[in-house]
Amino acid sequence: MESHEKGDATEARVVAELKERGIPVSIPFGDNERYDVIVAAPHGGLLRIQIKTGWLDDGVIEFHGKSQHTNSAGNTYTTYDGDIEYFLVYVPEMESLYLVAECEFQTSMRLRVEEPEQFHETINWAEEFEFDERWPPDPDDSTISGDPPAVRQAISLLREKNLDVARAITTDAYDLMVDESDGCVRLAAEPGWVRNGRIRFQPSSAVDRDRVDWFLVYCDELDESYLISPDEFDTSMSLRIAETERRSPSSNWADEYEFDERWPLETRPEL
Repeated sequence: MESHEKGDATEARVVAELKERGIPVSIPFGDNERYDVIVAAPHGGLLRIQIKTGWLDDGVIEFHGKSQHTNSAGNTYTTYDGDIEYFLVYVPEMESLYLVAECEFQTSMRLRVEEPEQFHETINWAEEFEFDERWPPDPDDSTISGDPPAVRQAISLLREKNLDVARAITTDAYDLMVDESDGCVRLAAEPGWVRNGRIRFQPSSAVDRDRVDWFLVYCDELDESYLISPDEFDTSMSLRIAETERRSPSSNWADEYEFDERWPLETRPEL
């Protein structure tokens, strides 16, 4: 099957999947738009959708987030930056449908189906992007702004604590600013993952440790957040969660770093 025929087949299948779910969908007249369909969300908004064919390769689903055009100079590739809100990815061999925000990746993406030999916090698990898990999208979801999951979770946690939090926009040195009685606290939000009885995390290379007051680490597997000072580690750190017969004073025990144990900062344990 030619690539354009495969694309047409995918588009027809995706439209059918949407109609089967009772979701209003419209197709633009002509072929000059960057999006393939417009989908009406329950909150009343209209979402521009680009439909892509995904393929399974070595335990991961892959698809391209750019369009190809041919001219006298050869093939040119263009990203969809700002021209759509979402990709709908259909994988024919799995008969599965995935919803991915345009801001969640650059020009290509891999959604893992099978467990890898080595786990890493940056893995995008396919089940978390399944259409029925993500639809309808929350109109206030900060995914639209491109914030990574650790930042979104940090914002949610701080707001639950009735703290005044602002997203850092003009710098990558830190992620959030929290208004405290003694001034502004700068936080870097980082993901943590469990391995061998420990929560591990490694700060992003963009973070400026000299400008960060605290690292707020969210571990999705435990649904728990931890607060760690830059002075407490060098390049990375692990927090022990598996109990041993004897607690070593040199171990960093996760429960001692839990957010609620250290915040408000005036009552945090001595470092």
